[in-house]
Amino acid sequence: MIRFRQRSVPFTDKQLTDDWDALFFMQHYRIPTRLLDWSENPFIAFYFAVMSASFTLIGKKQKITFKDDAAVWILDPIKWNRHALNHQSFEGNVLVTKDPEMKGYEPTGTFAKMNKHAVAMYGTHNSPRIVAQRGVFTIFGQNLDSMEDVYDEDQFPDGSLIKLILKKELLPDFRKSILSYGITESVVYPDLDGLAQEMKRNFGFEV
Repeated sequence: MIRFRQRSVPFTDKQLTDDWDALFFMQHYRIPTRLLDWSENPFIAFYFAVMSASFTLIGKKQKITFKDDAAVWILDPIKWNRHALNHQSFEGNVLVTKDPEMKGYEPTGTFAKMNKHAVAMYGTHNSPRIVAQRGVFTIFGQNLDSMEDVYDEDQFPDGSLIKLILKKELLPDFRKSILSYGITESVVYPDLDGLAQEMKRNFGFEV
């Protein structure tokens, strides 16, 4: 993080006020962090599930065939957080960076002082992409196992994490549907990169 804050100065006019601010900014430039992206908008979640699924194009008409099923994950952040922090008798809701419970997740904190489980939190909206995607986050602590595995192993409350399977046979229709509702690349990524992705798809250069 220190290296990023030192070297990012020439490339942005954004003032990163603290380490948390830098962490959220880094997340949206594909730098590995302890954050996991979620969305408060179900259409955005559906977009990522469908548009990120692997597919092949067949024939001159470029018929799309998907290789595997996709999934949409639903998190109840209040149930999750209260169980993840039950050792602190936590009875709050979604966390923010200034909450005392976040001491165990500070970006530059030591591993030994981290809390065990991931928790759900709001982050700084310091990127147009976070705003467009209605971005929220979970941040991991010492346990880096998937939330799916942790949900089973540590007996999290029923319904605090739900997986909806989208069958691969239905994904072509789902894909057409989400795009027809206007949830497209330039909406999800409101920048030149998103516009370029959308134009490539519209003009048949998607790979």
